[in-house]
Amino acid sequence: MPETENTIIAQITSEAYEALVAKGVHVLLFPLVKESTGIKADTSKNLLKGWPIGSFTGSGETADSEEYQDQLIGGLYKTFISGGLDPGDINLKTYFNPDVGKPDIAPVKHSRTITPQFVLMLATTCDEPEQLEVWWSGGVNYLGGGGINGDYGKVIGSELKFKVSGAVKVGKTNNGKIPKSLYG
Repeated sequence: MPETENTIIAQITSEAYEALVAKGVHVLLFPLVKESTGIKADTSKNLLKGWPIGSFTGSGETADSEEYQDQLIGGLYKTFISGGLDPGDINLKTYFNPDVGKPDIAPVKHSRTITPQFVLMLATTCDEPEQLEVWWSGGVNYLGGGGINGDYGKVIGSELKFKVSGAVKVGKTNNGKIPKSLYG
């Protein structure tokens, strides 16, 4: 029995899906600061302004493996249960910009720090020209980076490393939109 145009079109639309292409991703990093009302993200300064991000990788979460033994569990083999979740790391590969220098990341002062130190957001443009759609956000701590690497005739690169601290929000519906002006 030959397929009609409508059944072909229906099959194509049911198999189609929307994907996110890593092109035009805006990366924002805001420091967390202590105020009289508590801890707040300082959105007046995107610490990654002027840092063109070439690529990013996130390791995802993994559960600790806790050994569970007791006097009544005999035998040759150990038993394990899931422990706390490690939310992973995120690495940003950047193009080295000699005009910008290293990001302005405050060191620990007076043996006190706020953890996580920063809020990191990954966003894309949307239909509203003055808005960005955030699809990944989480608290992070700086692990270092800022070194440079390059080959003759190629763009000089750099890398920033962050440890994710706590739960992350993934997806546009969980994060929402922010003003594009926060990107810088």
